[in-house]
Amino acid sequence: MIAVDEASTVIESERRRALWHEPRATTLLEAIAVPSERYPDLPALFVSIDGRSADPLSWSALWDGALRQAGRLHAAGVRAGDPVLLAAPTSFTFFTAFFGILAAGGVPVPIATPPSLNAARLTWYRELVSGIAADAGARLLATTTRFVDVLETVAASTALRVLDVESQPAAGERIHNPSAGDCALLQYTSGSTSRPKGVPLTHANIIANAACIAGAIAFESSACVSWLPLHHDMGLIGAALTGLYSRVPIVLMPTTLFVKEPTAWLRAIGRFRATITLAPNFAFAHAVRHAPLDQLSGVSLASLRTALNGAEPVDVAAVEAFEEKFGAIGLRRGIVRPVYGLAESALAVTFADEGERIVDIVDADRLENDASAVPAPSGERTRRFISVGRPLATQRVQIIDDAGEVCPERMLGEVTVSGPSVMHGYHNRPEETALAMKDGWLRTGDLGYLADGRLYLTGRLKDLIIRHGRNYHPPDIEMVVGSVEGVIRGASVAFGLHDAVDPLVIVVVETRARLADELELLTRRIRERCHSAFLFGPDEICLVPVGGIPRTTSGKVRRQECRQLYLSAALPLIPRLLDAPPALQ
Repeated sequence: MIAVDEASTVIESERRRALWHEPRATTLLEAIAVPSERYPDLPALFVSIDGRSADPLSWSALWDGALRQAGRLHAAGVRAGDPVLLAAPTSFTFFTAFFGILAAGGVPVPIATPPSLNAARLTWYRELVSGIAADAGARLLATTTRFVDVLETVAASTALRVLDVESQPAAGERIHNPSAGDCALLQYTSGSTSRPKGVPLTHANIIANAACIAGAIAFESSACVSWLPLHHDMGLIGAALTGLYSRVPIVLMPTTLFVKEPTAWLRAIGRFRATITLAPNFAFAHAVRHAPLDQLSGVSLASLRTALNGAEPVDVAAVEAFEEKFGAIGLRRGIVRPVYGLAESALAVTFADEGERIVDIVDADRLENDASAVPAPSGERTRRFISVGRPLATQRVQIIDDAGEVCPERMLGEVTVSGPSVMHGYHNRPEETALAMKDGWLRTGDLGYLADGRLYLTGRLKDLIIRHGRNYHPPDIEMVVGSVEGVIRGASVAFGLHDAVDPLVIVVVETRARLADELELLTRRIRERCHSAFLFGPDEICLVPVGGIPRTTSGKVRRQECRQLYLSAALPLIPRLLDAPPALQ
């Protein structure tokens, strides 16, 4: 473990700057092999368990560890092209195993580590793992000693064999030299709108995206702090692999540390003088609520230049509250940059410019009636959309209508993406690939429009709610509902039931309220707020406790699964029976 000042010295070293100017790699293995030869003792990355100090992993240790893991995996039967599930926490082992799979000729398939031993969560996790394993065709699950027992239980009903990559003796070293067009990662989508799909990404796909990201945020002379999970594309590609490719210092923290103690994230930014960080929108709101300034005494966020905000809809109020609160410890306004990306394009597609935050106010009636985003003065019958920026260097974006024709600016349609980061198709799903890909363009399923070359997102195509001939987008409804006092912010879901006699709109919200009068008041406020914003109230409002809305492993609400729970009467509704607190026993 090294102290903060020592880490900062390493981060700012002249050799680090020299490493930045070395020729760029064409494969992920080359990205770690070259620095391991020329700068063997220089840290490749840091892992911080507490946000105060960091343990470095040198380039040579990363490379040597990968080769040993490759020998171990080859001895376990891994051959060229074999998918290998990888369930490991944020640790050096994750990276030696990840690159070891590549060095053995296999294809890494990162998955979440097991949840706490809760029966319902473990059942869900078993189904997730068995589904991914079957879809990927994987026969081996690589993990750490800590998770071996529970994963052997999880894998008992599958053809998976569990391999402990920490205690299993190494069997020599092995190196497979991939080409840029070989598959480097089988990334499973979050499953927020459907069952997870495997996205095969080549070395060329990932490196093209890492180069775009590095160019867009001026990675040179930078340092990055991330707590994002490594089984998720934003954490793995956006932070870790981009950092390694760009040869800049990256400090990685456990996701659980941020969730329990968001001050650790901010403390690490200050202690390691980070210039870059990245997180979904909920993280900024979480920090505002649960990171007291009195616990950040002596911490300065003045070094931070960019905080990328992506993976879920951007809430301008949450961003502004974050910048206002932590401005007291040096955070500059305008550093939070909305971005857009998806697994099918490796990760990043568009970034807002540094210091740019553009909110487009459009006429709600025109948007709902004829799908046109016409600028309008701010008012109750308007909608606000935040720009997620312009396409990155090698990415292209078009909006198409139902007939597949390209839409003019400010016409709503489906977002399509093209470029060297885009996948060739889903793993073993030719029909879904045919629907998603056309002439090199990826149909994202996201709805949005372009204005002045910038992209604005409005929702998902399959989630669109049609009410009395008007089009409504669930994120709009959820944002309005989430502003009602008593609703857990970021914990509401809206969906339509178009298979009913009359189209219905259902809203599910998480709340801590329990008394009957509190619940009735909350229901009335939600209905009134929706009437004011959309000229209709939800047909049904379902109140559930905290955690009652299903989410993906990356924290996104699973809207379609929530809809299915509603239809099967399986939502954990709060009983509306209590008129007073229960008497103490």
